[in-house]
Amino acid sequence: MASVPHTEFRNQSRTDGGPFLALESLDETGAPTIGDEVPVSVEVYYSDLPVPEGTPVGADPWIRIMSVDEDGLTIWPVHQRAGTEEYGKPIFYSIKQLIIPRPYVDFDELPETQEALEDMLEGLPTDFYRDWRHGLGVKWEFRSILSTVENMPEIDTVYFWDGSGDVDKEYTTHSFYILRMSTFQSLRKRLAAIGSRHQRAARREKRVACNNTLLHGADPLNFPKERVVLPEGALAEMATAGTRVKLSKGDQRAVVQMVQDHAETLAKEEPAELLRLKENIELVSLARLIERCSELLQPSTTETKWQKLLSENPFILSLAFHYPVICIGDVPYVGGKSHTGSGGSHSDFLMAAVATSNLALVEIKGPGTPIVGKPYRGIYPPSTDLSGAVAQVLSQRGELQLNFMSSVGRPLDRQGFRPHSTACVVIAGLRPTDEEQMQGFEQYRHTLQGVHVVTFDELVEKLKALHTLLAGDQATPTAASGAAAT
Repeated sequence: MASVPHTEFRNQSRTDGGPFLALESLDETGAPTIGDEVPVSVEVYYSDLPVPEGTPVGADPWIRIMSVDEDGLTIWPVHQRAGTEEYGKPIFYSIKQLIIPRPYVDFDELPETQEALEDMLEGLPTDFYRDWRHGLGVKWEFRSILSTVENMPEIDTVYFWDGSGDVDKEYTTHSFYILRMSTFQSLRKRLAAIGSRHQRAARREKRVACNNTLLHGADPLNFPKERVVLPEGALAEMATAGTRVKLSKGDQRAVVQMVQDHAETLAKEEPAELLRLKENIELVSLARLIERCSELLQPSTTETKWQKLLSENPFILSLAFHYPVICIGDVPYVGGKSHTGSGGSHSDFLMAAVATSNLALVEIKGPGTPIVGKPYRGIYPPSTDLSGAVAQVLSQRGELQLNFMSSVGRPLDRQGFRPHSTACVVIAGLRPTDEEQMQGFEQYRHTLQGVHVVTFDELVEKLKALHTLLAGDQATPTAASGAAAT
């Protein structure tokens, strides 16, 4: 036996004859018609409360819910159930009336009887309520459409337009929101599909929860645990919704795990998309790395922070060389201990040329390290910090070459690495902004033999150039550029 909606059941069980309806035919002046006078409009009133005998139409407790004229139908959506605080109040916050013009409502003559009114309402589109007893307007499951329109200020009327004319989109005029019926129908279908999909998903999730708790809990051998499966196309719809989906950290990890789990399938079925994903990840990762490096260009940044960053991203060190290199280790011991075991030298990084396996040492100082010293007769010499760093890395090279065949170098020797002409790199400070200071710095570093000096901001510029090369037409991250400029 089919169930009866609660409101309809309540009305069927009433003994007072309610709810009550009254129609008032009006002439062109807005006054009630007399005799056989043909009306120009009909006002429709409703009451869920008994109406005392002799009460004029339109007076309390009558509530106007509808008006019909030759152009169509105007509805005032209100709460129609007595006994609630909302009774008689508008359903929506700011939208007061809905206008449904012809051809979406059809009648030969204005309805002046209850029977004629009900016949006219039966012709309304299926998305609208048709029974005046239960409330009029857009069906409840689609009222989010009108609730969304309410976000626009000063709108109190929605006019359902047939789309005729030159305008092919929704628009507003004065307090009216002009909504094409075709748009409303299309959106209504989407909302219905979304509702159905979520209902099916909820049923599946409930079934899985019951299975895993009741059946699997009692008999795990015969009733294995089930997993909730996303509906087909759910992710695609989410990704193409037109707005970026905000993911929690847990969701982000889950998305990464999903890609990893399906990597082989993606490589077979969507190789181009997988390659594009890889390229995008590389670009995003490089852009973020540029931002991090740019943040560390402040003179107050300690050497330890750069040591950590370069240890995590050793490929940055390769940008300081003119040939491909690999990082073998950080803070390597190069020798120099006394017979008591004290002393000894450590470099910051040990590198090797990819082609020849020839070793190289990298010594880093902080970005706040002075590059040039006080001028001498108009010439800026290297600072004691910079010349000291150069002397330090040269000493480390000597220790490494001297002790290579001892315990220091034997493991490296077995792996094929050689100290034939150990290259040295010093990363320190920032480029001078003064032209004369820059001249002194360039003259100094280009006279060095076997030691290459590079500043931290020069490394960041090389990272930006790499990003520009990989991104093609895409610009280097503005955030990184702005941070570097400071």
